[in-house]
Amino acid sequence: MSAVPGAGGPSPAEASADGAGDVLGRLVVAVVSPTSLGTQAAHEVTPAVRALADVVRVRSLAELFRWASAGDPGGGDVPLAAGDGGVSPDSVASESRGDLLGTVALIVATDEVGSLDDVAAAVAHYPALASARLVLLTERAELRDLGRAIDEDLVREVIAVPWTPGAIGERARAQIRRWMRDHLPDDDPRRLRDGNGLGHSPLLEALTNHSDELTAQLIAACEAVLGPRPRLRLPAGVRLTHQGQIVDGVYVVVNGSVALTRHTRVGEVTLHHATTGRIIGLVSLASHGRAFVTATTTTDVELILLSVEQLDRALRENEVTEQVLAALIIRSLTKRLARSEILQVEKIELAAALDAERLQVQEALNALEQARLELLAQERFATLGELAAGIAHELNNPVAALQRAADHMSGGLTAVLGTHPDGEVIRRVAEAARTRSAASTRAERSARKQLERTVGDRELARRLVAAGLDGDADPGTVRALAADPGRLATAEAAATIGRAERNMRLATNRISGLVASLSTYVRPDGEDMVDVDLREVLEDALRLTAHRLEGVEVERDYPADPGALPPVPGHAGELVQVWTNILANSADALAAQEKEAAEAGQTPRPGRVTVRIAQVAGGVRVQVQDNGPGIDPDILPRIFEPRFTTKHGQVRFGLGLGMGLAKSVVDAHRGSIAVDSRPGRTRVTVVLPAHVAVAEQDASGPVAPEVKRKAAGRSSRKKSRKHSHERSRTRKEKP
Repeated sequence: MSAVPGAGGPSPAEASADGAGDVLGRLVVAVVSPTSLGTQAAHEVTPAVRALADVVRVRSLAELFRWASAGDPGGGDVPLAAGDGGVSPDSVASESRGDLLGTVALIVATDEVGSLDDVAAAVAHYPALASARLVLLTERAELRDLGRAIDEDLVREVIAVPWTPGAIGERARAQIRRWMRDHLPDDDPRRLRDGNGLGHSPLLEALTNHSDELTAQLIAACEAVLGPRPRLRLPAGVRLTHQGQIVDGVYVVVNGSVALTRHTRVGEVTLHHATTGRIIGLVSLASHGRAFVTATTTTDVELILLSVEQLDRALRENEVTEQVLAALIIRSLTKRLARSEILQVEKIELAAALDAERLQVQEALNALEQARLELLAQERFATLGELAAGIAHELNNPVAALQRAADHMSGGLTAVLGTHPDGEVIRRVAEAARTRSAASTRAERSARKQLERTVGDRELARRLVAAGLDGDADPGTVRALAADPGRLATAEAAATIGRAERNMRLATNRISGLVASLSTYVRPDGEDMVDVDLREVLEDALRLTAHRLEGVEVERDYPADPGALPPVPGHAGELVQVWTNILANSADALAAQEKEAAEAGQTPRPGRVTVRIAQVAGGVRVQVQDNGPGIDPDILPRIFEPRFTTKHGQVRFGLGLGMGLAKSVVDAHRGSIAVDSRPGRTRVTVVLPAHVAVAEQDASGPVAPEVKRKAAGRSSRKKSRKHSHERSRTRKEKP
């Protein structure tokens, strides 16, 4: 590396020796080339930039990077090779060598540096080179591998080899001044070292002037040829040009504002106002002399009018007119182009906003359509509810008649049997058959085998089982009955009567329970809240969903004492809907799980639903848990959204109102509902506030006995369902 000596005036290094360098810092121009082109370029650049920067010559990028690393406190002192005609840093005292380090503002390189994209990637790692501009000296007619260098603003100028003598120095000086413009503050003394800087062509100089100054220069140039031009003073609303009409002259606006408008299918559209410019009509001359827009004054205006002939004469006889007019036109068109680009951006933004609003409107329409479908469905459900209420009312009368007929028949049969010689035996057999619970097929088969061993006849054993005897019966009684065909036939008939009465009472009780549950379900919501026994509500829900839970093991985990649970204020019908929806979801999940296992050729896991009721602080907690496949964690937070449902692992939008309605009902009862799910277990927990009298128990001690008795009385209002409610915590049964 070499420091290239120059002539004339103190260099920045000398200024640094005077003490200024510590304040101002150093700028460096690095010439990178292993050929004589580098030497020639360095000697041309040095005198041109001497007042602004030092010039160093390196033979390769690797040498430049080592020099840049030496400026880094962690980079070390790397020996550099001496350059042609320069001073080797090794020959400079160590304290002076540090002065060679600084910020590289410009890199002048030849083709030998290789790919400029690689150069751009490398210089970014060296702080001394990061802000440098690059001027390429090239002998190639076509350049490649410089996309990144252009994109990252590294390459600022390309100069063909050979170049005009002195051109390299001028270009380097201009690039250094631009670097200082971009990176130094306005009051930095280094910006003053170059005096007035480089001169520009008259047109470029004119472009740096203000529009008012250019207008005055244009008028002066025209008047130098045409003589003084009269000023026209016009009020607002005067049309200077008319859209579509021929333009024979131009207006030079001295003061005031003019708007450019165009008539369209939607009316008058203002194209330019603040960006109109000072020359009106000249652009129209380029479009075959017809005005593209209408120019109208919007304020009081002062202007001069030049005919085409006058303008042509001023342009031909005074070259200043051409330069100033070109500058004014360029400034005007630049403003109009910028305005057009702004309008294009606004148009794109407006289109994007309209697309977003259109999407929102479409979503709103979809939501309205879904709401309409929901209203139709709710209307159908309401109609079905009214029909169900009517049917339930109509069923009450025949069911009551059946119950009364069964009672009368039982009483009449007892009276008839009192006169029969074997009446007492028949009564006992019938009573035993009526009260005996239904036996499974397996139990009946076992009983027949035991009786067959006693009597030695399979058919006779079957008849004895039908007469109500089981395998544990006394063998003597069994043989005596088997030996008397008449008594055996009478016992069979009596057992048949008892079983028929039992089945008739079970059927009527079943119908009565369903009617009562249905009546609770469709009861109007406008009723006042009453004390509700959640055990009864859950039993109603289980009865209504029994057909969907067929084959599913239902485990009830209730408190053993019916009066242990406090009543809950609420609407029984709405609460039945809550657990009907929850149980229906469990049934669907278990059915889907069984179907998937069957399709996979696996043995399905038995479905199980557990219903738990427990008293908690201030209320009652109800949990419904199943051993289904669970809910995807990604969609679990949306489980309570309207029209959102998960069935068989798929997400569908439609009338999925179950859990959403359940949450709305629970919220209306000032309770809480939560869903906890994982594969193999989904649990829905509902907590409802208890009755005030019971809620005060935690604060004031145990509830008074009479209050507890009243609560227990409320829990047993439906006598026809009393036995089904009194189940222990461990009892399991199928619905």
